[in-house]
Amino acid sequence: MTEAYRRVRGTLAASPLLVTDAIEVGFSFDDLDRRMANAPDSLDGESLWAWLDGPDQYRWAALSVLVDAYEPMSNEALQLAGRVVVPASGTPVIAGDVHIDGDLILKDQAMVFVLGRLTVTGSLVAEGADYSMIGARDIACHDGVTPGEVLAVEAIRCPGTFLFWNNDYSSRAQTYSGGVLVDFERHNMFGRVDVQRRLTDWDFAAAARVLGLAEDDDITTAYAAKLLHADAQGDA
Repeated sequence: MTEAYRRVRGTLAASPLLVTDAIEVGFSFDDLDRRMANAPDSLDGESLWAWLDGPDQYRWAALSVLVDAYEPMSNEALQLAGRVVVPASGTPVIAGDVHIDGDLILKDQAMVFVLGRLTVTGSLVAEGADYSMIGARDIACHDGVTPGEVLAVEAIRCPGTFLFWNNDYSSRAQTYSGGVLVDFERHNMFGRVDVQRRLTDWDFAAAARVLGLAEDDDITTAYAAKLLHADAQGDA
């Protein structure tokens, strides 16, 4: 971990994803140096959270270090099929690529680190209103919804529609590309955005229309249910 941090620190120090709002949110490289020098021996949930609590920059920076340190250790992609569910407070850490032919569902307070490329052919759905986080070098899914964080060292690709909800959290990636991006309640940090349409104005009615929902729906819950129902119908 120490050698990996030494390799990537210069790139991190120059990254707008870390420095743009660092002062406002209380992120500092002095604290990041301290955290990296005291990385936990075990990457279980309690240790990870104690290590990476605070502004999401710490989790994005640590993800970059972990990918550099552990991705080369795995030569084969993990192949999964169907509806993969990460239980509440679950914290899987997988070195290398993961390909899911189906959906990925995160329950409340689940944290997932894929230290390679994560590909989800269906929907990426973080259920509930509590915190959850998924991080990978590169993330691809067809559609998605989360009230938590989605962190990619490089890119997030979603050809369908992704709803980022709940302004308590931010997501970060060098690039975001795809179809429709709805994140008007979020301060997401994407180096480059290449989408057909992005909704950033504070307009619940417009968001509901884009998502194909009724204007009086609880948008997060309703869109998650819509994605999972549609995917289940497609499997039938």
